[in-house]
Amino acid sequence: MIKYLFWDFDGTLFDTYKQMVPAFRHALLDLEVDDVEIDDYDIYLTMRRHSLGTAVSKYAAFFGVNKDRLKEIEKKYENKDVLKAKPFVGVEGVLKFNLTQNGENFLLTHRDDLAEDLLAKFNLKELFSDAVTANQLFPRKPNPESLNWLIKHNNVQRNKSAMIGDRQLDIQAGHNANISGFLFDPDAIISNDGTPEFRFNQMPELLKYLKKHK
Repeated sequence: MIKYLFWDFDGTLFDTYKQMVPAFRHALLDLEVDDVEIDDYDIYLTMRRHSLGTAVSKYAAFFGVNKDRLKEIEKKYENKDVLKAKPFVGVEGVLKFNLTQNGENFLLTHRDDLAEDLLAKFNLKELFSDAVTANQLFPRKPNPESLNWLIKHNNVQRNKSAMIGDRQLDIQAGHNANISGFLFDPDAIISNDGTPEFRFNQMPELLKYLKKHK
């Protein structure tokens, strides 16, 4: 039985890559990278399979631009554009179902309070018991420190818990905290997945899994 769901934000609860990739492109253009040299899909793959930080390091080196400046400009565009992001179809249904089963939802994200602002915008914040954001300065996933803090602070049973995310590092964070890892891979591009206990492409699949294992 899985009752305690720990949710990643970007690419899991909300489809923010639709804003993150254009923000990255705009930052490269501002740094005078030629438009024809920018491959949006490759940027997306790097973010999804690794991280935004990896994308910054990779493209700064490839195009010979300042890494810190690229990160700074990307963040400026992203903070404005990500407000347009929407939750994935079916997210609300999964969150609400888990509550009906006496479960709890927790947010664990590298993003700052903007994540909670977006949850509130779509009336989803009230469905979460607790959250860790970038503002709390925990080490980044897959380090389990933030996850362990949420687990201990909320008296959660590890054998009934799962970390849900769209990247290998989310699965690793869950395993490092001795809980299950569920991989959300909507476009089936993650090959090195960290061996999740459950892998799904659409939120209704997760809902079906939870109903089966309630």
